Amino acid sequence: MSNMASEPCGAATVLVVDDEPAVRELFARVLPGEGYRVVTAASGSEAVAVALRVRPELMLLDLAMPGMDGVAALRELRRLGHQGAVVVLTARATVSSARETMLLGAFEYLSKPFDLDLLTSVLRQAIEEIRDGARAEQCAS
Repeated sequence: MSNMASEPCGAATVLVVDDEPAVRELFARVLPGEGYRVVTAASGSEAVAVALRVRPELMLLDLAMPGMDGVAALRELRRLGHQGAVVVLTARATVSSARETMLLGAFEYLSKPFDLDLLTSVLRQAIEEIRDGARAEQCAS
């Protein structure tokens, strides 16, 4: 079941997808302090359901999960039209998974263990690109 953390006003929503409870809990504690609203999912299939309901602007996605893995979840989300930015976090980084997730539109691919400062910087960059793109679309219409 997804967990909703504190909700800063006007905050971007980040969906944290990881089968490790400690990882989900870490982000649920840390990211609201960086100005994000956090929702969590423990599996790829739960991530798809939560993302379709919540429409997060950003997603932190683990790749190695039981059942539907992160690559399959990302593929399904893209097939369903979800365009949020995805940052892949994995302890099992491979060239093929990096290539596949980037072809599916991942914003960044990071290895675990990760540097929290680097990750928050990547999230800021991703949200800036998303919001700049949305403004450009509004101006064009």
